[in-house]
Amino acid sequence: MILKLFKTTYIAQIVFLILLTIVLWLPAFIRPIPVVSLQFNQFTSFLFPESYLGLPVLSVFIAFILLLFEAFFLSYLFSVNELTHRNNFLAGFLFILFLSRSPEHLNFQPSQIALLFLILALRNILNNFKSTQSLNLLLTASFWISIASLFVPSVIFIYPALWISLILFQIFSWRSIPISLIGLIIPYFILFTAYVSVNEHLLFIDQIVRQAESLFSMPTMPKTNEIIELALSAILTFFSASYILSRVGKQVIHIRKKTSFIFWLLGISILVSILSTDVSAREIVFIPFAAILGYYFNALKRQFWADLFISLIFFLILFQNYKSLFYA
Repeated sequence: MILKLFKTTYIAQIVFLILLTIVLWLPAFIRPIPVVSLQFNQFTSFLFPESYLGLPVLSVFIAFILLLFEAFFLSYLFSVNELTHRNNFLAGFLFILFLSRSPEHLNFQPSQIALLFLILALRNILNNFKSTQSLNLLLTASFWISIASLFVPSVIFIYPALWISLILFQIFSWRSIPISLIGLIIPYFILFTAYVSVNEHLLFIDQIVRQAESLFSMPTMPKTNEIIELALSAILTFFSASYILSRVGKQVIHIRKKTSFIFWLLGISILVSILSTDVSAREIVFIPFAAILGYYFNALKRQFWADLFISLIFFLILFQNYKSLFYA
């Protein structure tokens, strides 16, 4: 069973995480599937090698390495902040599982870059609790969110989570607003300066207008499989939230505050994923979702049904991914 693999030693968990990821992604290396809607923009399209090298396997390899790095980084971040059990990689595995749920996801996509910068922002936000460098961490977190929005514009709606964290951590001050706004503006100001230097400022303005229009367009109706995923996620969130919130009051204050923030981040991410027209924006919900489920599944005393459920999901995704090898 899958959960038992993440009850083993530290090194064994690392090995199991890498092997399970290879098993999930192997079909993509054998027969890479082009991503249908990458929704590249002028700012970031040069970072996706398939678009100009014509080497799909290279694109898959980069995505695979990046996803593994994010999973390990996320597991470390949750562990060091005591949001999951220490030296446990279950949250990282769940993160990989969610982002490998279909053959179309087994490739290099804008959301993967955006997720990396969001994880960096999350690290600064969580480190901001009782920090003596609160404003510096706030500026940096805002900066990372802004860079993430260059890849997935809807990520900009995650920005209010910054101010919510300041309120939860009781470190909000009048200087927080201008400093966070400066961090948000810096990447776009640097880009604008670069475009002006090559006399392409009109191209920059055109891209900004397009991104703004995409933010306020009507979202498309979800597909059947997306409705099933949403319903399943809602059920899991209900059970895990009920379990965690009934016990978090017994924890020390920094765990209570940070856990509350993760639930706020989950709520904002869900709203963004539902209202956004960009399907890539739906991936951001898996950062807080992995933390909550990772803690919940590890904390359960009776793990048979949870283990069976995760194992079943894993093999269903495995079937979905390998099916593409036999049915073009």
